[in-house]
Amino acid sequence: MEPFELQGSGLTLNQLRPADAPDVARYCADPIFEEFMATPWPYTLADAESFISEYAPQAWANGSEWTWAIRREADGPVLGVISIRLPSGMLGYWLGEPHRGQKIMSACVDLVTEAAFARTNVEAVLWEARVGNIGSRRTIERSGFTDTGEAIGTILGRDGGPVLSWTARLDRPTAGAVPA
Repeated sequence: MEPFELQGSGLTLNQLRPADAPDVARYCADPIFEEFMATPWPYTLADAESFISEYAPQAWANGSEWTWAIRREADGPVLGVISIRLPSGMLGYWLGEPHRGQKIMSACVDLVTEAAFARTNVEAVLWEARVGNIGSRRTIERSGFTDTGEAIGTILGRDGGPVLSWTARLDRPTAGAVPA
């Protein structure tokens, strides 16, 4: 699939660029990533360069994952990353520390879920985060996801073993549905 851009709420979601690598590396070196994310640790510039030049473009090309840089302007600096895996509909995201707490990610989640429902056959967009990741949970709640409890999910711990995760889902809207 060819990558596409999303815009709304003063944000642009577009492709990661090689120039984003230093910011991605700096943001992903935040200790919160060691606790809650499945990214390499410690996260290096080489990890960011590989993610940007190999992983994200290959996933777009084979249709397994849509990954976007989050920006205020199309040519501006990267604030974070959001992606959706296909065909599972599993959502993943992060924001650099200076950009958290501004409801940026809630707007991005809304853009991505709308695109997923419009462009795919996914019946639900799914989310999971390691138990304790309050910021991620608040984002999902603001975007109307339904809490589905705690479960051993797909996230692996640093030891490669399973971890307890919070889970939620947002079902595909049905035609003619009246909002609650």
